[in-house]
Amino acid sequence: MENQVTEKPYILAVDDEQLNLELLRFILERNHYEFVGTSDDDHFFELLEQRIPDLILLDVIMPRIEGFELCEKVKGFKQYKDVPIIFLTGKVNVKDKVKGFEVGGVDYVTKPFNEQELIARIQTHVELIRAKKQIEEQAINLKQSNDLKDRMFSIIGHDLRSPLSAAKLKMDFIMRGIVDPKGENFLDETIFGLLKTMDEALNLLQNLLGWAKSESDQIQMIPEKLDLNDLVEQTFRLLKLSSDHKKIEMQNNVPQDIFAFADNNMIKTVLRNILSNAIKFTPVEGVIKINSKPGKKKVILEIEDNGNGISKEDIKKILNPNEHFSKLGTEKEPGTGLGLVLCQNFVHKNGGTLKIRSEVGQGSIFYFDLPLFAEQA
Repeated sequence: MENQVTEKPYILAVDDEQLNLELLRFILERNHYEFVGTSDDDHFFELLEQRIPDLILLDVIMPRIEGFELCEKVKGFKQYKDVPIIFLTGKVNVKDKVKGFEVGGVDYVTKPFNEQELIARIQTHVELIRAKKQIEEQAINLKQSNDLKDRMFSIIGHDLRSPLSAAKLKMDFIMRGIVDPKGENFLDETIFGLLKTMDEALNLLQNLLGWAKSESDQIQMIPEKLDLNDLVEQTFRLLKLSSDHKKIEMQNNVPQDIFAFADNNMIKTVLRNILSNAIKFTPVEGVIKINSKPGKKKVILEIEDNGNGISKEDIKKILNPNEHFSKLGTEKEPGTGLGLVLCQNFVHKNGGTLKIRSEVGQGSIFYFDLPLFAEQA
């Protein structure tokens, strides 16, 4: 088991003399330490498994096993190797001190105990190990922050620049007269293309910001009663330009009396991304359905399309949050793969799991579960 975080440091002691253990208990507990002592080395390892201490006090001379040997055994376990061990001994010769340090001990306290010396030495090593753990945690957090920053710069540098460059190029053509604003296809092709390109850039930017906040735990989840039918209708209206352009039929099969208990903005983001992907991979004049399956405590939302379908290998890649996976849509629409990473994260934060059922050429069903809203009595 991992070390439990408590306000009081937890000290574990092994000494064959019960009187020494009682004295240690008296001294440590009145100095605001948690203490457990044993005279049995087998019981000592049972106590270690139950809870990893902040520090171990180990008697050097014991009838069944020498303290140095017991220290070597403890340091042989990966999960215990960083726990500081202070030896308790009546002997203070240099040879014993050197041996104690060689087997992994960090300090000595001589018997009979001087309370001030004992507490000072324990406090020093407890503070050192806690400071070390804090530095290690900060190093891990710093690496995660740097990885997040690198991934963000990669997406900004490649995926966000692409639609903005395309939009700038189209506007440049209009300004130079290469594209005629009075031409019969200007509205249908040029203006639609510009709107679509800017939609892609805006959607990517929203996903990028949401993902960055989520990865750095800066996003707050506020669950509330959600009208799922209305949420689907809102998403349909938001993506109407894309679905109308491909003449895709959008069906909302979610009953009007189904309510979830989840974060409104997160679930909107999830629906927007999954539906946007469904439109992208559904052919012209295709059909997309959103269905619901309510249970006792959960409701499952399904986004079903009759598009290209996804291979089992690609499903694994899509659901791998560490893989940057994207494909072009049926009309060569670009994608980043970031949206579905964000969807998984947001669904998980709301107590659900995002899953995919699909066959190549037969369409796909993306589905996830949410807690049902329970009326308060």
